[in-house]
Amino acid sequence: MFRKLTYLIISLILLLFFTGCKTQTVIVEQTPEPLPPPPESITVTAVGDLLMHIPVVNSAKTPDGQYDFKPIFSEVAEHLNSADLTIVNLETRLAGKEFGYSGYPLFNTPEALAKDLKDLGVDIVATANNHSLDMGWKGLVNTLDNLESANLCHMGTYRTLEEAQEVFVREVKGCKIGILNYAENTNGIPLPKGREYAVNLIHSNKIFEDIEKLNEQSVDLIIAYLHFGTEYQRQPNQFQIKLVEELFQQGVDIVFGNHVHVIQPMMLKQTITDGLEKQQFVVYSLGNFVSNQDWRYSNCGLIVNVTLEKTPDKLIIKDVDYIPVWVHKFKQDGKLSYRVLPVQKALEDYNAGIEPLLSPLDYERLDEVWQDTTGLIYEACPVILPKNVPGGSKI
Repeated sequence: MFRKLTYLIISLILLLFFTGCKTQTVIVEQTPEPLPPPPESITVTAVGDLLMHIPVVNSAKTPDGQYDFKPIFSEVAEHLNSADLTIVNLETRLAGKEFGYSGYPLFNTPEALAKDLKDLGVDIVATANNHSLDMGWKGLVNTLDNLESANLCHMGTYRTLEEAQEVFVREVKGCKIGILNYAENTNGIPLPKGREYAVNLIHSNKIFEDIEKLNEQSVDLIIAYLHFGTEYQRQPNQFQIKLVEELFQQGVDIVFGNHVHVIQPMMLKQTITDGLEKQQFVVYSLGNFVSNQDWRYSNCGLIVNVTLEKTPDKLIIKDVDYIPVWVHKFKQDGKLSYRVLPVQKALEDYNAGIEPLLSPLDYERLDEVWQDTTGLIYEACPVILPKNVPGGSKI
């Protein structure tokens, strides 16, 4: 018994000795640092003039006497409702049935258009243009009332001096975006006496004061939506170029232009402000989004998408692309109808045999629009390419 116990003790001592002499490797698993989340982005989408000629309005009339404009825009609805902020120019008034519905030269469209635009994904309506006073003071007021009834925001025309003195700011994903809207003229119709504030007109002092008001509110980005230029000219005039340059110098980041009823070029400009580099962008004219102008250059327009990126201390332009659109005017069941078509998709669908409403002549015109539009824009700014075309402006 004593020998067994002694043997056991010696065995334990030897085991402990040799075990203690061995080097042991301890593997400690390290948890990798989590990757920072990708920068949050904001997409701002703008389209051209809603030039509501009476044939376009009549095409939306339903058998029960109501109006439904959504079919006109159904082919582009996804591009309107997918953005964080979608802006359109209302080249008509929504004054009410009592004024009579009419097209050029004095526009008035059924107020159903406002609700349909909201349903399609539009967020903000620019109302300062050369047709702001087509239905007079009361028509201006009714238009704003009808936009608000459809839960659409608006800017550019005003019912009171207090409204006119405010600047428009929209918060998107925690960022404050200021948007300004001005028109070059009102087609010779004088501003209402005693209510000269009713329409924002392009006057440098007024614009610079509004920019200062936005800066006082510490906005992260400023957009100017301008109704200016020489109608049917495919290049900006000197007034447009000079004004945009002045606005860039004052700190405006993006300029969307309308009014001339044809597409004009886009430009990206790199500037240094307070030691920081930033991009500024202008499209001098977005063209016609919808109209009855079915001749070359005026039967088309643009959907422009500007992607903004949130950084710790600012909001920057990260990417710009565009979608050429064409207004398809056709007969269906004996009735004149209109569709706004994304050009690239319409060409592809025709070639695939899944677009029964397009004729060979329509295809030729679509191809013409594609060549006219992409050529004009590429010549002015090669880095900006159509949406879904690889190699675009990753700034």
